[in-house]
Amino acid sequence: MIVGAVLAAGAALAWVALFAFVRPAGGARGGAARALAAFAEQSLELDSIERVLAAAADTARQQFGAPRAVAFVHAVTSDGWDAYAEGQEPTAVPVALSGVFGWFRHNPVVAARGDLGAARFGAMRGPLAQLMDAYGVDLVVPLVHRGHLLAALGLALGRRPNVAERAALDDFRLLATAACANVRLHREASHVISLAREVDLAAAVQAALVPPQSEGAHGDVTWAGYFRAAGEAGSDFWSVYPVGARALVVIGDATGAGLAGSMVSAVVKSCCDAIVEAHGDQVEPASLLGALNRALWRPDKPAHMTAFAALIDPRERTARYANAGHPFPYRVGTQGTLSVFHGAGPVLGDELQSRYPTQEMALVPGDLVVFFTDGLVDVRGEDGKPFGDRRLQKLLATSAGMSARGLRDRIVSDVDRLARAGGVEDDLALVVVRFGG
Repeated sequence: MIVGAVLAAGAALAWVALFAFVRPAGGARGGAARALAAFAEQSLELDSIERVLAAAADTARQQFGAPRAVAFVHAVTSDGWDAYAEGQEPTAVPVALSGVFGWFRHNPVVAARGDLGAARFGAMRGPLAQLMDAYGVDLVVPLVHRGHLLAALGLALGRRPNVAERAALDDFRLLATAACANVRLHREASHVISLAREVDLAAAVQAALVPPQSEGAHGDVTWAGYFRAAGEAGSDFWSVYPVGARALVVIGDATGAGLAGSMVSAVVKSCCDAIVEAHGDQVEPASLLGALNRALWRPDKPAHMTAFAALIDPRERTARYANAGHPFPYRVGTQGTLSVFHGAGPVLGDELQSRYPTQEMALVPGDLVVFFTDGLVDVRGEDGKPFGDRRLQKLLATSAGMSARGLRDRIVSDVDRLARAGGVEDDLALVVVRFGG
């Protein structure tokens, strides 16, 4: 029962995080924001893609004045697609037009009749126009999640959307997509629960927290990470995302022990994945933490996490960052001087309106940046004394010029020697990033 509740909450959190990023607190589009917010809240309670699409059609009527909406969904008994229009029996989409849906998988953009002359539609101009003619719609909104077309929604506007409507339509597309993905997450969660006696759920969650590769490079940025759980299921995570020419580093530590804490971390990491995938170059550390905070916040069922996000920019030679109650990372200069990434903010999930100020630190080629969770400095030896910040600082001060892998391995080796004597009581996550040089 507990695992089921956490999985269900996790699916909802992933959906809310994307909506929180699309609609920051105090949104600027007034009525559009309110209509989309109402749709978002309603969608959390829906248990099927068909019901999500019905709610989306209602929102489209209210928000865009669309008198007609047609939902396109996968056929139940074949590999084709079915069209659902209000008040009519579902009909199979002709095979000659079904290629449109395969094209949308790789081109998740709103297709409006007035835009079909654009080069991006290429050979799909004809099939798209035929689809719109056949079902009496002026634009098609594809709902694509991680390369899979979950459904599509056709709308009849009777006009070409203006600039403001296009922006609102894009938000609408993201929200409807996330709502459908949320339904799928609930279904997958139910499936996992039914198989809980046959699979090692803790191991599955652990795999979700650990990047498939512990080392990587992106342009002038290289990194090496490490993770170790104190028990069967850990609650720390780290990830590095290439974002244009920059690299986004995120590390976090969920409050709570055991599987419940690790599930929260796994979901937050999935939220980060979804936000970076959807927004790419627009992602900033402060807005990312703000979205995650609004996703975690619940007045009756609090979930908390410390987190740190940094955007390393080789062109500007800076690291812009924001902190949510997390231990300060260290910068190791080329001469062994240490700098601390000062700047704090409230832990994620503490207050709905929490703000995370953006800070900045200059970097030079050859600098190393060390991100970690408190489990690193809390490791205790046989005498009960912790590894501690001072010992870490001394180690770092003699590590100038090392590679990211070399410093990662040196820290882990030092911590391991102490842990073998005194044991490990907390999870440990570590990421070492080297900038240029």
